[in-house]
Amino acid sequence: MSKKHQLLSYISYWLNEENEHSLHSPFVYELYKKVIIQKNNKPIYPNIEQIRYQFIQSKKVLNVQDFGSGEERSSERKIADIAAKGLSRRKYSELFERLIHFLEAKKIVELGTSLGINTLYLANGNNKEITTFEGDPSLAAIAAAVFEGNDKNVNIIEGNIDKTLPTFLQKKEAFDFVLFDANHRYAPTMDYFNQFLRHKHDTTCFVFDDIHFNEEMESAWAKIKSHYEVTVSIDLFQVGLIFFNPELRKQDYILAF
Repeated sequence: MSKKHQLLSYISYWLNEENEHSLHSPFVYELYKKVIIQKNNKPIYPNIEQIRYQFIQSKKVLNVQDFGSGEERSSERKIADIAAKGLSRRKYSELFERLIHFLEAKKIVELGTSLGINTLYLANGNNKEITTFEGDPSLAAIAAAVFEGNDKNVNIIEGNIDKTLPTFLQKKEAFDFVLFDANHRYAPTMDYFNQFLRHKHDTTCFVFDDIHFNEEMESAWAKIKSHYEVTVSIDLFQVGLIFFNPELRKQDYILAF
């Protein structure tokens, strides 16, 4: 990750961001008003944020396997560092939960479980089928304990996603919501996107985390939003939203968040 790259990307985002006054699409306007700009000073789910806080205070060290660099590597990492630097910030976790509620999404997939905080937000509510993928066995074990302790019925699949995802998708049909947060390189991101294209429907939403993380992710984001099946893309800087509804006019948005 280049701090210079992210700074330049944010300046470009800031100069081009729009708000509700420039939105002509009824769908995007409603999405913006009801989902995107609903910011909260206090946590909506303090019980989940308490778990995040406990992780931030943890002194435990894990030997974590990293598949995101293209080769399997192991390194020691503090749980506190993973929680403080490697998890989505609360406002994005809450955004995901609001988005799922707005879309009435039931079949949900997450690539990149980590400590399971985002997954708890995705699983909030009833009658949802949640599957989350995590490459590292130590993180997967912690997340599984978190789900069990919070009475969440989540199917967690452990192992290299490049190997586990194709097998999983052989048995499934369409999904309503997919969060891509497992790999921040161009080739894997495009591979996951193309695999899930065969498992979407008109109202499916894909969410990509860290779309401006590096040049590879920006290239992947540009390629994805230009895909002929994508009708609406929304850049919120940290995350990008993708929609496929053929009734929507193809349009790219950069929205303030």
